[in-house]
Amino acid sequence: MSVANWFVFGLTILFLVYFVYATPIIMLGVWRYKKRGFGEDPGEDWDPPNVSVLVPVKNEEKVVGRLLNALVRLDYPKENLEVVVVEDESRDRTLEICKGYSAKYPWIKVFHRDTSLGKGDALNFAFHQSSGEIVATFDADDVPEEQAVKKALRYFNSPETGAVHGFHRTLNLRESIVSRLAAYENFLYRLSNDGKYALRLFVTFSGSNTFFRRIALEKVGLWDPKSLVEDAELSVRFARAHIATRLAPVECWQEMPARVGSLFKQRIRWSGGNMLTGLKHWNAWRSMSLAKTLDMEALMMSPILAVLTFVAWIILGLGIVKVGLPFETLLPLFLVMVAVNIVYVGTLVAAVVSSARSSMLSHLGLLLATYPYAALVSLANLAAMVLILRRGARLWLKTEKTGYVDKQLQLGTSQ
Repeated sequence: MSVANWFVFGLTILFLVYFVYATPIIMLGVWRYKKRGFGEDPGEDWDPPNVSVLVPVKNEEKVVGRLLNALVRLDYPKENLEVVVVEDESRDRTLEICKGYSAKYPWIKVFHRDTSLGKGDALNFAFHQSSGEIVATFDADDVPEEQAVKKALRYFNSPETGAVHGFHRTLNLRESIVSRLAAYENFLYRLSNDGKYALRLFVTFSGSNTFFRRIALEKVGLWDPKSLVEDAELSVRFARAHIATRLAPVECWQEMPARVGSLFKQRIRWSGGNMLTGLKHWNAWRSMSLAKTLDMEALMMSPILAVLTFVAWIILGLGIVKVGLPFETLLPLFLVMVAVNIVYVGTLVAAVVSSARSSMLSHLGLLLATYPYAALVSLANLAAMVLILRRGARLWLKTEKTGYVDKQLQLGTSQ
């Protein structure tokens, strides 16, 4: 066979293996969601411990006030709560807004840094200024539910539990088609995580709306200040240290990227950071199960798979118009790709139809838009691979926030 034939054969085997591996995970996630929603059953209430909420912010004047308002409304004894805001070299009114809240609420502490060294470093700085037995993290564009802390604490009833992570709903579902598709993609990610958790595979933290036992963070050495995805990298170290983590139905609203440029920048950072994390922890099999290690590496290296998927569709398209390899040669690859689409696009269809409050024509438009959306994400993955080869861990692209909130959304209630 020619090199091209071998390449197509390799793609076919790769996607077939991925289909067999990933389909049970997403199907189990769907089944669990339909049966009980996201998360596990909680434990018993326990005496209110001191809780520290860490908030790293930089140039977030459009959204930081909304977050601080939500933290003020948290249903938790304020004598047991502190909020540590680290303002990291902002060039807008972020520091002024934060100081306004600190002046009004003494349990909100604000620290300014003249030099920004990244989110991971800001979180480490905030941790050293805190004292809580439980440490929570929220991003500037988050809006946690009022019961967030109380709900999360019930999952720390076992001393073995080192971290609890909730899930995100979307503040700006109706801002643009980009934000809507990003929200549906996030929903599929949550389904997959729920399935992985049930199968004892690798589940990554979501970056915010996450709660940690202080001694667990100290055990793994806090956040990696050099990582582009400090949350995912920390998840690997928790898994390697065999520290138990739990999923909880703790809701937090968050913005999705609403513009093509914002989505592209976000995915470059995520993809680049994930691949660097996979390379950093290539030897994770030495400290955790082989199944969990393979699942972790599959997630971290998924940008490569996304790029190959894009390439496969191009090859198939050329074959259909009789350019390149004959379609008969491409038929096995075509069948595997169709099977993958039936499962994953089918799950997305269910998410769209059940969530979108619009006409069937709008549903059809959203479903058709998933393909250019997937192509855009694949191109971002490719850009991340190129930038990593050129710049390594120095890559950094910040996702801009707009402050948009759906008019129909009543914060603190289900969407």
